[in-house]
Amino acid sequence: MKLNELEVKISICSDEHFKKVHDICNQLFGPPSFHLLQLDEYFDTPDGQLKKQDLVIRLRSCGEKKAIALKSPRVKLPSGMTNRIELEFLSADGEKVREQLLSQGLNANEVAEKERWTFGYKDCEIALDKLPFIGCFVEIEGPSEAAIHEIVALLEITSCTVVRQNYGELIREKFRDLQLPSANICATFAKENELKHLY
Repeated sequence: MKLNELEVKISICSDEHFKKVHDICNQLFGPPSFHLLQLDEYFDTPDGQLKKQDLVIRLRSCGEKKAIALKSPRVKLPSGMTNRIELEFLSADGEKVREQLLSQGLNANEVAEKERWTFGYKDCEIALDKLPFIGCFVEIEGPSEAAIHEIVALLEITSCTVVRQNYGELIREKFRDLQLPSANICATFAKENELKHLY
C-alpha cells in the first residue's frame, strides 16, 4: 500500500530515444523487476464530479491480478513534480469491487492500456511506459526531489519535457485533437491500430 506519491513524468519523444533510456536502465539497475501489460479503468460519476475535484478511483488489471487505487488531488510543485496521497490495495475479486463502485453510481468512463517496465534504485521506482495514442514516458517516484533529480540525470533525460498532466488527461487531449469522442474513452493498443488512418 502506498501512502504518498512524489513523482515526475517525462515525455520521451521517439521510440529510438525510449530504447536508449531502456538500455541505460538495464545497465544501471539490472533487468526490470516487472514487465507488464496493464489495463486501467477510471471510475467517476456520469457528470465527472471526481475529475472536477482531481480525485481518482482506478481499478488496475494485470492478468488475474487486480488493484484498486484512490488518489487525492495533486499538489503541483515548481519543479514540475507532483505530490499526492495515494492508497493502493490488491483486490481479491475485481468483479466485486467493480459491482460495488457501480452500486455507488460510479462508472468506468475511461479505459487505458499501458505496457510498463519497472526498475528499482535505492528508494525510488522508475517506470518506463508505452501507451497507445500518446507515446512513451518515464515516471519516477521517490522520497525526495533530490533523489528523483539524481535518476533524471542518470537516465540522461534532463533536456526532455516534464509533463504535468496525468495519462488520462493526455489521452483526452489526444482524442480531442483527433476529433474522437471524449466520453467513455477506450485507449487500447488494438483501438490505436484500428484508428491509425487518422494520424
